[in-house]
Amino acid sequence: MAKEAGKSTLKFWGESAKGYKEGVKKELESKNISDKWIRKILENAPEKDRLKVLDIGCGPGFFTINLSKLGHDVIGIDVSKEMVEVARENAQEQGVACDFKVMNANTLEFEDNTFDLIINRVVTWTLPDLYECYREWRRVLAPNGRLIVFDANHYANIFSEERAKQMRLMMRQHILDGKEPFTDHFDFHVRWNYWGDCPMVGTPRPQWDRNMLYKLCFVDIFTEENLFGDTKGSGTSEPMFMIRAEKPSPEEENEFIVNEYWNAIAGCVSARAVQMLEEGRSAGYVDSISKYLKPGSKVADIGTGSGAVAIQLTKNGFDTVGVDRASAMIEMAKLTAEEQKVKVDFIENDAECTDFDDESFDAVVMRNVVWNSFNPENILKEAKRILRKGGVLIITDGNWQENIRKWESENTCHDEFPNYKKRDLGLGAYDIINVYYDRLPLNKECRPSWDEKALSSLGFSIEANAEFDDPMITDDLKPVLKKGFIVVARK
Repeated sequence: MAKEAGKSTLKFWGESAKGYKEGVKKELESKNISDKWIRKILENAPEKDRLKVLDIGCGPGFFTINLSKLGHDVIGIDVSKEMVEVARENAQEQGVACDFKVMNANTLEFEDNTFDLIINRVVTWTLPDLYECYREWRRVLAPNGRLIVFDANHYANIFSEERAKQMRLMMRQHILDGKEPFTDHFDFHVRWNYWGDCPMVGTPRPQWDRNMLYKLCFVDIFTEENLFGDTKGSGTSEPMFMIRAEKPSPEEENEFIVNEYWNAIAGCVSARAVQMLEEGRSAGYVDSISKYLKPGSKVADIGTGSGAVAIQLTKNGFDTVGVDRASAMIEMAKLTAEEQKVKVDFIENDAECTDFDDESFDAVVMRNVVWNSFNPENILKEAKRILRKGGVLIITDGNWQENIRKWESENTCHDEFPNYKKRDLGLGAYDIINVYYDRLPLNKECRPSWDEKALSSLGFSIEANAEFDDPMITDDLKPVLKKGFIVVARK
């Protein structure tokens, strides 16, 4: 459960409100300062004429007021009612109608998928549970909405002797230059109980934030350190950084998860590829499809994964290119090919949109690929595009998810089918992967009838549609997966 703002936080920022109001008022009256900050925000915001924005920890209202002036729909929230009061005063003095609310950063009173943009400045270091805040902020962001955080490694001098030396010299020179003495809000050497209870103080950032945002399935995570090249106007003696992250659409999130998954298990799958090659299982698979291939054909192995099929095709005299969207799979496939002393061209590409010219291949082979797509029709269209006239498309696949679910429902003891084998095959072992696979559209179709109909609609002629006992599926998994099918179609 997310931690609520404590009494010390409310007291600290409540007492600071009046002083911060004057500082922000000066910023609002400075066109250079306002333009600098708003330009930075809009450079990193979604491209919309009118953004729906949430300014979290709005303080005296600097971002809320400036963005409202530009016609954006902005709500500013702060846990301190005193801060909200001075924000309203600043907005009134600026002649801007703004919506300010007293609200906790980790329990937002908004519906899911509400905002295009969430912003804050010098706020996250104060939060008692920033990870849970990030989770909550993601909830209210709309798909493809963005989060922009400005902050600094406050009190870095306490944790770094090098930074402490720099700070002492800076403090010394500050006074020698005749500048005003430091206030308690710019006190670099006294241990405060307040920041002692702030977990982000002493946590190296923004790397921590990148890691947490990745865990929460944000994409397009970008950080910029030493923002503006100084600390002026930042309210901190430390250089500021910016973090930008985007909430993916549901479709993009699925792609994010499955790419992460395949990259993560590439080592396991690669080991199985070596075993399949050494045990002759890859040879058995290629032998079973070779009757549809002309000797020496140029073949694209789409969704090559570990490279076991592409390597064996090359061994059998075919001019083979292996294609996969997972960079780690390509890396491991290249390693296996090198170990097998076979030259195969492995390329990182999406099966739905490859970089090949039209009519580049005599054959396209897809083993357990079509089912693993949210847009299987696009994969078939792309296969047709890159095939030469008279070229052949070979699909071997199965109703894998249906068979696994049926087996699991009929067997209370799953010791015969341990999770690591499911992971190795890419069939899903974790909850999040199972959810992903359950969403795949072909799990709801009758196959291979679907394949024959889809291929016929694209102008392919069907040469084979039959049950297929895949030699690359090991004997212990056959009771679970059952037999698959093969569909052969000619352009």
